[in-house]
Parts: sequence; C-alpha cells; structure tokens
Amino acid sequence: MSPLTQSIIPKGIRPAYPDAIPAEAVRSKLVELLGLEEIPASVDYTTESRQEEDGLCIMRIRYENSLGETVPGILMVPQEGSEYKRPGIVCVPGTGGTAEEIAHPRFYMEQKLMGWARELARRGFATLAISPKGCESRRSSLAEWATENKLLAPYGRTQMGVLVEETLKGARLLATTPGVDPNRIGLTGMSLGGNATWYAMACAPWIWAGVPVCGGVGSMAQVIHHTAADRHSAYYFIPHLLRHFDHAAIVSACMPPRPFMMIAPTEDEDMPREGVDELILVVSQAYADAGCPERFRVHQPDGNHAFLVEYFEWMADWFRSTS
Repeated sequence: MSPLTQSIIPKGIRPAYPDAIPAEAVRSKLVELLGLEEIPASVDYTTESRQEEDGLCIMRIRYENSLGETVPGILMVPQEGSEYKRPGIVCVPGTGGTAEEIAHPRFYMEQKLMGWARELARRGFATLAISPKGCESRRSSLAEWATENKLLAPYGRTQMGVLVEETLKGARLLATTPGVDPNRIGLTGMSLGGNATWYAMACAPWIWAGVPVCGGVGSMAQVIHHTAADRHSAYYFIPHLLRHFDHAAIVSACMPPRPFMMIAPTEDEDMPREGVDELILVVSQAYADAGCPERFRVHQPDGNHAFLVEYFEWMADWFRSTS
C-alpha cells in the first residue's frame, strides 16, 4: 500500500460502544444519523421559465432546502403521449457538474458526459436535473464547505443529509408533475449524485428504483483504510455510521424488493473493489431472500471514476426494463 493511500487510522480500530441494529431498524437509524428532516408530500417551487424544445416541455425551476438555500433544477417532460403516466427520474450530477450540463441539448462525451438527463427525457422518462448541495457551483470554497460541516454537527445535521433532502424534495416535486406516475419515481446520479441516489433511496421506501454511478457505495471502512484521505470531503464520513452498520447492511435492509443497480468500476478511486465485493455478497443474499434476485445488479467494468456512454445505456435500460 502506498503512503498516499495508507490510512492514518489503525486498521484494527473498533467503534466506540458498537451498537448492533436489527434490520428492521436500520432505516430509522440512518435517517437519525443523517439528521434528515421529514420530506413533505408537496414541495413548493418557482418556475423561472418554460419552453418547448426537442419534443420536450422544459421548465427551469427552483426550490429551497431546509437551510434556506436555493436548489436550481431543470424539469423535462416529453410532450408526445402526454396522457400516459410515465416514470420520473431525478438526475443528480457530480461535484463538478450542474443541472445545465446534464440537461444540455446535446448528448455527448467531452471531459465528462453531457446532456444525459435530457437524453433520458428523450427516451420517454420525465426527468428533473438538479444542481445539488456540495457541487462546485453552489459552494464558494472548500474552506467554507468544511466550516459548514463543522458547524452543522452540534445540531445533529449533516451535509449528506441535506443532499439527500434536496434529492427527495426533487422526487416529491416530480411525483406531482402532470403526466408523471407518482408510484414510479427513480433516482440516478454520478459520484456526489450517486451518493445522493443510494442514501436517498435507503431513507425513502416510496422511491421506486435507483442507479448510483460511481456512487461511493461499498464499504465506508474500506474507504477509510484503503483510499486517499482527500478523495472525499468530510460530508462523506457520516458521524457514528460504523458504530451501527456499514453500507452493505444499509442496502440489504433498506432496498429490497425495489430495483437497485450499481455501476462500480473496478479502479474507482472513490471506492475500493474489495468494498463493493463485500457488499455484493450480502445484498445478493438479501434480494434472494426477498424472492427477487433479478432486481439487484452490479456492473463492475474496468476503469476508474468516470461516467461513460456505456454506463448511461446500462442505466437507461435498467429503468426501462424494471418499469
């Protein structure tokens, strides 16, 4: 192990006062650890503009999180077959992304994948692209981001919890959009957005399906001991999480029987393959026990932390095949 990736925390460390949580209590404990407030069934939002383009009704909207911050979004609903209640997907970009980038009129790969939320809408889904908590366009500096994390902690609030809240508020908003099936609201995202996807799905049993791409899901313990300490900012390291459970226990307790697919490249710098492999064993058994092993799938392509066109196709096919 190189000095860069060697953890400053001893490998054999045990949580202080470990508290085993039964499976039926995992979701409520996770909500508590995140400091997640109740998500209202109806979300107020402001429409800033509306246009018809590319066979879609496209609306620029904004809504607020519980800290009073504005969440910018772009809502895209296919015009054709408007009488059909179609699935809705909240699309969350990575740290360096924005709603504008993933709703770009052109679907193409440059340094990152552009226009993928709009491409999902072209393929018949209603989509809401958001610029989430933690993305570069919404924070003035890394120092301010770290300070906010420090000051929220005494209140039992976490930045991850606010990110999850924004994602679920977007899901509620999408569910009340005309032409959208409120019982088929899915989540997907890359990196930061992948974390938003799987934590939000774990917290909200009313989410229909999820696909995190390079979403940091596998094992927090593996990340602590086997990745560079600066790969994730402090928002990722939810206080007290490992006192109760690691990612595998969360996913196995909270996701089945809902469709859940992970895209986890084998060289992803944000998540060691060992962590993903550990999770697969536990979660596969949970889905088998629930009688629906086909509703859990993991793609482990060669490569590192990136969202490729091929991954988009896997994600789009998963949502289509499970709807």
